[in-house]
Amino acid sequence: MKNLLICTLTLCSFGLAVAAYAAPEAPTGKILLEHTQKKSVPFEHSEHKDVPCVTCHHLVDGKETFAKCASAGCHDAFDRKSDEAKTAKGYFRIIHEKSPLKNKTCLACHTEYVQSHPDKKKDMTGCKGSDCHP
Repeated sequence: MKNLLICTLTLCSFGLAVAAYAAPEAPTGKILLEHTQKKSVPFEHSEHKDVPCVTCHHLVDGKETFAKCASAGCHDAFDRKSDEAKTAKGYFRIIHEKSPLKNKTCLACHTEYVQSHPDKKKDMTGCKGSDCHP
């Protein structure tokens, strides 16, 4: 029984190590989330280091993908007035939707965060003059 436990723990550890190794390194510095109506939104991976990658880079067909949100075939409906933009393909929607979706959106996560950090509300959830929309 002891050998079975040791073997199981070893396999689990190996599996976690392989998964961590397989994940690409997050970009350093600010990247710009484009396809917005006005200015691009600055995004810093290091400020989100406590958020598991799969929260934003969700599974596609059961597999991890580290593609950009706006990659072709993913969230590539950029015209906010189009019918397609109201679906999961809508770029604005997957960033700003507050109601529950399959995956948490940027604004939903920020709204949840400011519940315990009310002094950050304008910076993290505001439209104009916020950290997201300077």
